[in-house]
Amino acid sequence: MEDAIAESRSPFPLQGGDPDYPALCQVLWDWKLCDGSHDERRADDCVCRWKDMVATGRLLLFLHTFYQDITGAYVPDFFGHEDQALRTHKDLRDIILLLRQNGAALSRDDCMETYFLSRAADQECMSVPRSDQLRAFTLAARIMTMTSISCDDESDTDFLMGSGDERGQRLLPPVSWLPDKSLLTAVSDAFPTQIHPSLQDGDTYAGVIRSNLTAVNLMRVAGLKIEATANLHDHLKLNQANGTVQVFHGVRFLRENLLSTRQAVWTSKQFRPTGPETNLSPCLPRLLALETLYTHQLLFPQEEKSQALLRNLVSKHGFDRDCLTFGIAPFEQPVPVGEEKKQAQRFLVWGSRLMDLYDEIENPKPRSTFDTWIERRSKSRHVMLATVAGVMTAVVLGLLSLCVSIFQAWIAWQDWEGRRRG
Repeated sequence: MEDAIAESRSPFPLQGGDPDYPALCQVLWDWKLCDGSHDERRADDCVCRWKDMVATGRLLLFLHTFYQDITGAYVPDFFGHEDQALRTHKDLRDIILLLRQNGAALSRDDCMETYFLSRAADQECMSVPRSDQLRAFTLAARIMTMTSISCDDESDTDFLMGSGDERGQRLLPPVSWLPDKSLLTAVSDAFPTQIHPSLQDGDTYAGVIRSNLTAVNLMRVAGLKIEATANLHDHLKLNQANGTVQVFHGVRFLRENLLSTRQAVWTSKQFRPTGPETNLSPCLPRLLALETLYTHQLLFPQEEKSQALLRNLVSKHGFDRDCLTFGIAPFEQPVPVGEEKKQAQRFLVWGSRLMDLYDEIENPKPRSTFDTWIERRSKSRHVMLATVAGVMTAVVLGLLSLCVSIFQAWIAWQDWEGRRRG
């Protein structure tokens, strides 16, 4: 028992050991995995998702950058004989499973109480400090949503979020998960919706706006730099100070969430399920994930310059490789046909940020040194000063011209007077 307790009190419990990524994918997205005991040719009974992901190199961003970064940053509290909230990666997976089972019904504190009471039933488990409980649930929520979520009374609010260039960014969490709210409610509150008429299909200029909202125009016309972010809440966030726009590039993460919640489809012969049968809550709302994918399609349409830019971002700036795979239809609900696409393309979540970016294209802010110098001298106060200076110069020149005219007239008069006397 003492050895087990000593092992559980490691200062960095999630840095070592086997993360068991297939088991994590099972908990997050209801994967069915080949365990060697099934006939792998029977695709209906056993779907070798993990082997497919390893072979194609997918999920590298989520598993080997994002997950490793934020779990490696976890440091538990040590107070006397108290235990730590996360002893192994399995504890983290158990919390994620609990949140998926109750994330839409139970509040944060109710979920915490349920989990740690079940652990207390084990005689080898000690009590866990509340601050560490909050830290563990914050970590689980961030893994489920790839969003910088924090519990409101958590003391350590900074977590390492993996970025596109494989650097860690210390981010103050903008999403607060309150004690009396469920996780699904907290996520919904973090992404409020608003209708923007200029982006709707019935608007005259909607097509023009959408066709001009490309990453190529953002870079060449607006002078912005495209940066990758692994925080969904920062997607399309414009930073005027340094001239950057962040793009959430966890495309494979979004697609796996959509596949896990894709429902059955009615065919001419039978009602055939297209996804796993589960009663668990999704990690992300479907429309949020779909709309985010459609913003990628806006920024990087299927034309040569946009795709060349996207390949450059993937190869040199750490963007998710799955960004290069075009197409969203396989991840939408099959029935009713086209309904989810219609709803997602209304851009109720990201519409405000899309319009901010379009305004940058239409009215680009000066970013080079020369453009800034010109812009500073084109302010209204400088225009007024230039106008006053011009008027004063005209007055002075007028007076000088008058003086010259008077002098010339005087000389002419003297010449005439001399000839008259002579």
